[in-house]
Amino acid sequence: MLKAGRAPPRVLIGNSDFLIQREGDTLYVDKSDFISEVLSRPAQVQLYPRPRRFGKTLSMSMLRYFLEIGPDRSGIFSDLAVWQNPLARQHFQKHAVIFLSFRDVKPSRWDQAERLLEDVVREELRRHLAELRGSGVAPHLLQPLDEVDKGIFSGRILAPLCTALYAATGQRVVLLIDEYDAPLLHAWTAGYYDQMADWFRVFLTAGLKDNSALFRGVLTGILRVAKESMFSGLNNVEVYSLLARERELFGFTEAEVDTLLHQYGRDAQAEEIRRWYNGYRFGGLTVYNPWSILHVLHKPQEPLTPYWLNSSDNALVRQLLLESADLQPEITTLLQGGTIEQVIDENVTLRDLRGGNIWSMLLFSGYLRAVSQRKESTKTLVTMAIPNQDVEGIWRDTFSVWLEAGTEKIEPLHRALLSGNADKVQELLQKLLFRHVSSHDVKETQDEAFYHAFVLGLLVTLENSHAVRSNREVGIGRADVQLIPKRPGLPGVVLEFKRKSDKRTLVYHAGAALRQISAQGYCAELEAAGATPIHRLGVSFSGKEVVVRSK
Repeated sequence: MLKAGRAPPRVLIGNSDFLIQREGDTLYVDKSDFISEVLSRPAQVQLYPRPRRFGKTLSMSMLRYFLEIGPDRSGIFSDLAVWQNPLARQHFQKHAVIFLSFRDVKPSRWDQAERLLEDVVREELRRHLAELRGSGVAPHLLQPLDEVDKGIFSGRILAPLCTALYAATGQRVVLLIDEYDAPLLHAWTAGYYDQMADWFRVFLTAGLKDNSALFRGVLTGILRVAKESMFSGLNNVEVYSLLARERELFGFTEAEVDTLLHQYGRDAQAEEIRRWYNGYRFGGLTVYNPWSILHVLHKPQEPLTPYWLNSSDNALVRQLLLESADLQPEITTLLQGGTIEQVIDENVTLRDLRGGNIWSMLLFSGYLRAVSQRKESTKTLVTMAIPNQDVEGIWRDTFSVWLEAGTEKIEPLHRALLSGNADKVQELLQKLLFRHVSSHDVKETQDEAFYHAFVLGLLVTLENSHAVRSNREVGIGRADVQLIPKRPGLPGVVLEFKRKSDKRTLVYHAGAALRQISAQGYCAELEAAGATPIHRLGVSFSGKEVVVRSK
């Protein structure tokens, strides 16, 4: 890690390229045993699900540079633990490596997502084609690759690419897929999960199943998505979960954090730093989120702050929690610093995230930590708590309406919604946005999902009289929010949201949302439930401004 007697190296924030990390005078905590593990495990295809910001991409980049044929890289590995492993050294720079990262595929529509997925694959294909065309590989092996290069995309492209690379190098190929589930998680909130799951099912099966040119396939992500929905047909994927590990190769261990704090002169703040960022429990070991610890070391003069909270969009988790009004007792216990015990299923089914599955999602994505676990028959029961102050901020921010606004400030909004009074809904939403939403929450890069989750938080206490449903398939699309009466004769509401950066067009887009409700048949479920009357509300947001129109 760090050598005694030398000044601490520079802390590099936000870098996930291992070569850049190692070539400069920058801090690197040795995680090269990950390479040894990948090579020593018998499984041909390995999945390592961990929460975001735990160093997954940096480790995958390290694996790529170690295995990939290319310029001599021994200088960046010779002082690391992996260099002492004879088995690993046998594979040093011996393989062609296909490296794909899907972490940035998060558009609002499926057609845009499909183009981005194809662009990611095509870019990596072209990197290899430049070498393959001059390698003497038989033309018939290049034909399917050339077709994709020219624009005729095939979801089964990985198998012929591996075959061509195997023919060119004489060594079976390594396939690395980083953040494989990022597009799937975003698609769930954006309403096109089925199309995304179908695309990945074809793509992964073609590349990972019965591929004789494959040496190792390694995937990282946040979740293990259930086999029946994602890895159908794949029986060669071995999952190394955070619940059953003898050692942990992602994140910082407690001993590593102690050493870092000492060598960067932060011993005096050790206890405060622990309160803010104290460890998760992965397989019985205490593990820290590297993202927050590195920020602490990088900014010694600044007060401690929720670095993990602000590092990415939390829309999916907010939406799930705010839709789960029946979980309010457990959530209250967690917010009070208590623990809860729940059945945890490592095979998370995105189609059924609500209810019991939500606790698995929260644990594996880092919003909860495992305090202890036990077996009961075939079930795994895990006692969980909010990990630290950093993550607690997300919970308190998500439920700020519950914690601060109070029922007396939300009930007028409920009355306005159920009477279809668009002007009053607009007035009350505007006040709540000004009072409970920060400028960070509504930055220009924020998408519609934030506002969606915010409104859901205002509606959870309606569950006594109405079922609050979000992104539910109805008519020929997915309605943003429906308030479905639990008995006929009560009013029902459909809300459709738009988020725009230009405040001058808010009125137009609120009208467009209304037209979408009618055109897509979003009232069908309310009609079937006997809702009388049915109120249609189009809502458009920009920053802290809101416009509501009704029909």
